[in-house]
Amino acid sequence: MLAQLVALALVLSAPQRTWSEIAVVDGDPVMRGLPRDAIPAIDRPVFTRGADAKTMSGDELVIGITDGTTAKAYSTWHLNGHEIVNDVLGTSPIAVTWCPLCFTGVVYSRQVGGRTLRFGVSGMLWRENLVMYDRETDSWWAQAAGVSIQGPLKGRTLTQLPATMMPWREWLKQHPETLVLSKASPRGPEGMTDVYDTYHGSGSLGATGRMRSSKGVDPKARIAGFRLAGGAFAVDLAALAKTPVVIAEAGGQPVVLAADSRVNARVFRAGDHAFSIRREGGERRLIDAATGSVWDPITGRALSGTLQGARLQEIPANLSYWFAWRAFFPDTTWLVK
Repeated sequence: MLAQLVALALVLSAPQRTWSEIAVVDGDPVMRGLPRDAIPAIDRPVFTRGADAKTMSGDELVIGITDGTTAKAYSTWHLNGHEIVNDVLGTSPIAVTWCPLCFTGVVYSRQVGGRTLRFGVSGMLWRENLVMYDRETDSWWAQAAGVSIQGPLKGRTLTQLPATMMPWREWLKQHPETLVLSKASPRGPEGMTDVYDTYHGSGSLGATGRMRSSKGVDPKARIAGFRLAGGAFAVDLAALAKTPVVIAEAGGQPVVLAADSRVNARVFRAGDHAFSIRREGGERRLIDAATGSVWDPITGRALSGTLQGARLQEIPANLSYWFAWRAFFPDTTWLVK
């Protein structure tokens, strides 16, 4: 693990000349900086009960996902040294992916065209973003967009799954029975600090030196991005924190945007519900005009009323630096800014 962290440090601090252009996709170079699998994906994940996870710090960000029965968390500090976990949630094969340069934590289904894929870290970047490869066809995949950019599956898109990111203490509070990816290794626990902390606090945009900032939005502003009806949409998380629940329109459809632990946002289809926002006991709630049912905007679940127990359909959204999201979705529409 030490060698991997040294390699990561070299990637971040090395001059542009250490990156070699090996292909051009849609006008942008694919750059290689490390050998394939120098950052090893986790193929056989081992989990610990959240209540027993003594190596977790309360403030470390985790990628969390649940199918309503099982909840799992993956520390981004831990994933800095692996970037991909090939896992299963219930009976569904999933890939938990993390690009620390772009601050993109995205969970995808590993099933494509009736085939289950296993992903690895290619050692390449495209638009400063992690390029994954699958071991079944050797196709290359852009992590931020979930699209194959080269190989037999070029043009295919992975199905993104609803997931969130938040500090470990908050995920554990919301999901006390959660499992968490074990940090244990033969050399001792991994991911005990955030090795990208200096990068996150700097003005650097990626690692190759090719990305340039532009006027307007801070390129390292943390946004929640999602796609709907052929369009891409962004929510400035700092702005959303000031108005934690917003009803907006995206792609001609009403959506509910809710700040999730001041770190990320949840997005739901409002459907036919005409919602208003009301405070109850210090919490913001959605009120369904037709039935008077009260909904939790964070979980999308009706808490009381004739629709109690019903759930809104969640739209997968993920955290990202603005420069990274813009590189893939330049025509993004801002909903909260």
